[in-house]
Amino acid sequence: MNAKTIIQLLIFFLIIIFIYLFIKNTFLKEQKNIVILDQNEVKNTEEIKIEKDEINIIENLNYISIDAEGNEYILNAKYGKESPEDPDIIILEEVVGLIKLKNKSNIEIKSDFAKYNAVTFDTKFYQNVLGFFEESKASSDNFDFFFKNNKAIMYNNIKYFDKNTKANADEISFNLLNGDVNIKMFDKKKKIQISKN
Repeated sequence: MNAKTIIQLLIFFLIIIFIYLFIKNTFLKEQKNIVILDQNEVKNTEEIKIEKDEINIIENLNYISIDAEGNEYILNAKYGKESPEDPDIIILEEVVGLIKLKNKSNIEIKSDFAKYNAVTFDTKFYQNVLGFFEESKASSDNFDFFFKNNKAIMYNNIKYFDKNTKANADEISFNLLNGDVNIKMFDKKKKIQISKN
């Protein structure tokens, strides 16, 4: 082997070693987080988790969906954040939903919280739920709206009021396209309570 070939091989190996070290130190570097704790600034893990969650809160949300028949669904919330279990679910606070049905009266739903599916537009309202339809008002613990199926179910501790009637039931299901309403009690032995105002 002559000296020229040996020098070329050495340069080649030096370039390979240099590239290896560069890639290892730049891209394959193990990242270490160094945390310096001060006794006065130590926080427990719950406080840290709450702070992290609060960073992901979005204020003044507004969703609008329109189906093939032209029915419109508008959802407003004061606060919202992504569900930790499912990224398609948005957990909303201080919620108002408006269902604008073609050739029918609007339905308005208010609640403290709701779970909104950003893919299907289905919404599950819960806690202090109020529903308004024409001159009727209903309150319950839960109201589930299924956008694709044009169905809604109000359930748990339902109190219904209109000008002439008061009623208590466990579940009311609505077909929003044809207007069918089904009222029932979970326990078949119990009867729906209806009284006149």
